Amino acid sequence: MKIHQQLLILGLTVCFVSIKSIAQNTLVKKDFYANKSIKSETLSAKGVEKSYKKTYYLSGKIKAEGWIENGKKNYFWISYFENGQKKSEGHYLNNVKREWWVFYNEMGQKINEGHYTGNVKNGFHHIYKDGKPIYAGHFVNDIKKGTWVTLDKKGDFIDIIEYGD
Repeated sequence: MKIHQQLLILGLTVCFVSIKSIAQNTLVKKDFYANKSIKSETLSAKGVEKSYKKTYYLSGKIKAEGWIENGKKNYFWISYFENGQKKSEGHYLNNVKREWWVFYNEMGQKINEGHYTGNVKNGFHHIYKDGKPIYAGHFVNDIKKGTWVTLDKKGDFIDIIEYGD
């Protein structure tokens, strides 16, 4: 047997053993609504605290998906409207929004994006109308602070407004 054939057989054997090992250590838990449509499914590995969860509407369409660690939302999550459009995407730490989040309307257009800490707006945000930015500025504990810029539908500057101390 030529060396190339031997290497190919060895590679395929390693690949098969790896896939078999992964399959044996992977757990899928599914929950169902009373009408027997899927409510949620969680993919996890034996001995690992982190798992990937998907939740579904009663209709069977995906509602949200993301990482669970120690029973709480962590890392990146995406939620969806029942029509399949994204509703929001961002990061959690122990069920609390943090870092950069983006929110959409049911047509898939952005309505808001910005930084969160402790489930409240803290930091720079863009607010959109009809998918185009119309305001930009900072929030501190969910309150507009500092300089905010107002834009028209074309993105041209209209006004500057100062908020707070």
